[in-house]
Amino acid sequence: MSIGRQLLEELRRDEELRRNLAEELLPEALRHRDLRKAMLLALSREMATKEDIEELKSYVDARINDVNRRISDLYVVVKASRVAIIATLISTILVPLILRILFHS
Repeated sequence: MSIGRQLLEELRRDEELRRNLAEELLPEALRHRDLRKAMLLALSREMATKEDIEELKSYVDARINDVNRRISDLYVVVKASRVAIIATLISTILVPLILRILFHS
């Protein structure tokens, strides 16, 4: 096996060696315009684009609208429950009073 292949195998196995080699090569690479350009292009492929952000914003807005709709639905249920509770309390209090007034007169 050639020295180059041995070096590649060792670099694949040893993360610390890869990091050390990168730290040694990076200052030299940054001195060359074409290498800087290549690195920036590689980095830019990993960045979110304006379209990515717009898509994410649309997704988040849709989810927020869904949550707001569910909250509104729950509010209606709570409001109806409150009316039912009040009606039950009123009837529980008033029916005996009305019966007492009607039959004790």
